Amino acid sequence: MLSEIRGRIGPLIESIARPFIRAGFTPNSLTCIGIAFGIIAAFLFARAEQLLAGLALLACGFFDVIDGAVARLAGKVTAFGGVLDSVADRYVELLIFVGIIYGGLIKVGYLPGWLWGILALVGSLLVSYTRARAEAEGSGELAVGIAERGERFLILAIGGLLALTGYAVVLIVVLAHLTVVQRLVIARRRLRW
Repeated sequence: MLSEIRGRIGPLIESIARPFIRAGFTPNSLTCIGIAFGIIAAFLFARAEQLLAGLALLACGFFDVIDGAVARLAGKVTAFGGVLDSVADRYVELLIFVGIIYGGLIKVGYLPGWLWGILALVGSLLVSYTRARAEAEGSGELAVGIAERGERFLILAIGGLLALTGYAVVLIVVLAHLTVVQRLVIARRRLRW
């Protein structure tokens, strides 16, 4: 969903990215800055500092958007940069859910908090894996779904800002697994049985 909006606000993102290019930032350095903010967010979630964690997560997401724009505008799109960005995204997501679990921020329903956290993490990783595997098999681009990474991070950031991180995690559990199913259905249509 957010990936569709990103296409419409491309000129705005590019105007924000240009000063970073003029300042000499490389796409990979911006990816590393995003990783740093993600680690900070995970640490803050682990300390139950939800508001600050939400702000750090928004900063992480900002740099995740800007690094790609800088790569395209500066003509520095590389295969390694794409791999680095994807691997960094998975590490950050893992650390954030570990921080949330460690911070004891999930007290929803009858399931223990750690189990909600693991279900959210598994769903999040499977959203990415389903896309990568289907595209490797020739499905074409599979950037579809109601809970891609941007949406999951936004849900977590808003949850942190409102001190509702536990409910945000439960929402991610539901939406991430629905997204996996949605991607599998679309991949099934595009690929031979």
